[in-house]
Amino acid sequence: MPKTTRTARQLQQILIERIEALPGMAGQVTDVHLGGVRWMDGGEGGANWTVPILRNRDLHTPSVARAIRQTQMEFDLEAD
Repeated sequence: MPKTTRTARQLQQILIERIEALPGMAGQVTDVHLGGVRWMDGGEGGANWTVPILRNRDLHTPSVARAIRQTQMEFDLEAD
């Protein structure tokens, strides 16, 4: 079943809402806030977008990574 598509701006907003709903993450700045989402070729059945890494990986949390992966499973980036 095809995934619903969203624009990069819409995906960024969805991610920010989900991240800020996580315990302790309200008001925290993440790579999603700083860089949004970008197109990538995920291959057959893979995600077609990613969040660029802009900060030290030590600042990344498993809960944010999980929110990104779950959102990638739900939505594709709309082709320009």
